[in-house]
Amino acid sequence: MRKILNGCYTACGVVSGLALVGIVAFVLIQIVARPLGLVVSWSAEFAGYAMAASSFMGLAYTLNTGGHIRVNLLADRLPTSWQRWLERLCLVMASGIVGFFAWYCVAMTYDSYQFNEMGQGIIAVPLWIPQLWMALGVACLWLALVDNLVTPLMNETTQYPRDGTQPSPT
Repeated sequence: MRKILNGCYTACGVVSGLALVGIVAFVLIQIVARPLGLVVSWSAEFAGYAMAASSFMGLAYTLNTGGHIRVNLLADRLPTSWQRWLERLCLVMASGIVGFFAWYCVAMTYDSYQFNEMGQGIIAVPLWIPQLWMALGVACLWLALVDNLVTPLMNETTQYPRDGTQPSPT
């Protein structure tokens, strides 16, 4: 099960990276087209979709590699046993908030699909397509938070490092 979850988180990171490459491609298209007298007005819209995909799909991967900003002013001054309980409390609260957000992102994406909502740009893009990446990214973040909440309860170490080091590949 661990390999499947880590594979999911890594896949999210890969999709996030590919979306960044997409942003670069859309910007380069605009740069090359401008001296040629061409107007590529749809490029900025698609770069925005790619930016949203990159941001949301990178959340779970970033959590498990220790890339999210952590403020440990209080936690570092507590005894180790209290630190674990504070960590669990934070994971419970974060899981609840992100779970709520994920539920409504999925509902919004489904509504956009069901009502065939289209983007207002030059190219009419069904809105459920860019929204899908947001919903999937938030759902994977929720999965990573729950995973990191349950894993220590099974007497294993969390997947994300507390000290900024990389997690083990197991």
